[in-house]
Amino acid sequence: MENAASAMATWIGTLARTGVVRGADAHAGEAVAAYVVGAERIEELRAWLASQDDATVRRESLAAIEVCIWMASVDREVVEDERTLLREIVQASGLPEEDRNELLRATEDLPSLRSLQKRLTHPVLRELLLALAWELACADGRIVRAESDFYEGLSKKLEVDPKRAEEIRESVSSRV
Repeated sequence: MENAASAMATWIGTLARTGVVRGADAHAGEAVAAYVVGAERIEELRAWLASQDDATVRRESLAAIEVCIWMASVDREVVEDERTLLREIVQASGLPEEDRNELLRATEDLPSLRSLQKRLTHPVLRELLLALAWELACADGRIVRAESDFYEGLSKKLEVDPKRAEEIRESVSSRV
């Protein structure tokens, strides 16, 4: 569980580094993000987010955090350390209080990912979330079928090319 908590902690840093959440320590996630997609693409995502209106940033942030909630829940066991980290991500999101409250409720009753590909539109953010999903799956030293299935389903839902999804999986596996 300690490894899973450590992996989840990098979510905060990665999402902060990209601008999806604010005010969190970005150092933990910088290495993961830069290794998987490259520093230039991270800057591309940050610039894109900075140029978007509030509604677009809100939509992308909500969708990204919903994916994080699902990643923590995929093995059907969300322990208190994971809940604490999810709360930190939600609180660091910079989202309005109403959205934060809804996301906190979603840690108990999972949100729908039905329209995810319409709400999470930036390709770099999509790839980062795949990387973070696989990092968490690897964190405890074993991959259960539900984690592998979730990763494959998420890559399809986010419309990441299967070859690229496999590259992301391999790059994360080699680092963890």
